[in-house]
Amino acid sequence: MNLKESTEKAGITKSMRNVRLLSMKFLLTIGLHGEMGEVLAHVGHGGSTRSSLIQRKHYVAARELKENKEITIRKADKSSDLVLIPTTEYLSKLDAILEDPSKFRRITHNPVETLKRKVNQVLDTVNAVTDKTHIRKLTGDFDLGYVYGNVKTHKAGNPLRPIISQIPTPTYRIAKYLNEILTPYTPSAYSLLSSKDFLDILKGTPGPEGSNIASLDAESLYTNIDVDRTIEFIIQRVYHNDNTPTLDIPEHALRSLLQLCTKEVPFRSPRGHMYVQTDGVAMGSPLGVPFANFFMGTIEEKILSEKKPNIYCRYIDDIFVRFSTADELEDRQRLMEESDLTFTIENSINGSHTDAPNRRPKQDTHKNILQKPRDIST
Repeated sequence: MNLKESTEKAGITKSMRNVRLLSMKFLLTIGLHGEMGEVLAHVGHGGSTRSSLIQRKHYVAARELKENKEITIRKADKSSDLVLIPTTEYLSKLDAILEDPSKFRRITHNPVETLKRKVNQVLDTVNAVTDKTHIRKLTGDFDLGYVYGNVKTHKAGNPLRPIISQIPTPTYRIAKYLNEILTPYTPSAYSLLSSKDFLDILKGTPGPEGSNIASLDAESLYTNIDVDRTIEFIIQRVYHNDNTPTLDIPEHALRSLLQLCTKEVPFRSPRGHMYVQTDGVAMGSPLGVPFANFFMGTIEEKILSEKKPNIYCRYIDDIFVRFSTADELEDRQRLMEESDLTFTIENSINGSHTDAPNRRPKQDTHKNILQKPRDIST
């Protein structure tokens, strides 16, 4: 039974946007959108487990959707929604990502024990030469990570954002530790903790008459980060910067641990194939966000030291910038692309940026704030 048959059997149609279903310990709100071959349904969390809307046919439909191997249920990217997508399409999109030889390498031998041994060798070195730092060695059993994809419902064609869960791997605990000790060194002059911070900056920073607010979106930031370059940025900031204290870990040891935690972590695909990611960082790794912030923050410090816009701030891979002319915005885009990343400028409309709360800032200057499309209904 396919997705359309499963949902229609339960009386779930496009017009029934608020039907609540209990499945897998949370409620699913299902609405049918689009045609087969696209993301077919939004599924939102919420509601009470006791509702007069829930009927037996809804429980049956939810169970059938869960057990239907032709359907994959995944989280929507940058949203609390869930998405129902044909399994063949989901696997095909993941395959296309993993087949990029510049980012991933397929392997035939499980390297988990070898990786564990390599990490412990570095930890032995660290613990032997440091007075204050002792990092507990790896013990016990470990396994491969696993890859899955969240659906970008706000992007044309609904591509996947790959996420590699590294929780079962030998490097996961070490990566968490590295994230903790490196966080104080992260360049943060232009980084936001949340998209709400952008509204606070916007309200408190008057702009010239006729200025506009735009968004530069770094395409696939995590997978396109140059890992070796980022590790060098980290090493320079930690060990060769007069403004920061040096870590009580040998430089060569930190470099080795960063490489092991990013370039040698094995994972399994839904088809059962084994891979390692050879460049870029994985969402799902404790080092994903810090590497993104180190990479972008270092680039920003270099570029913006020469000429800073009235407003420039970044929330992970979304950059907000105030500009007066289209030429000025394009100049900023070209400068950012010195990082070897690709940045897109979203179409400008009147309204609020979708990553920020949907209210319009009250200021005297005219604003055209970019909005990413999210509704994939037909």
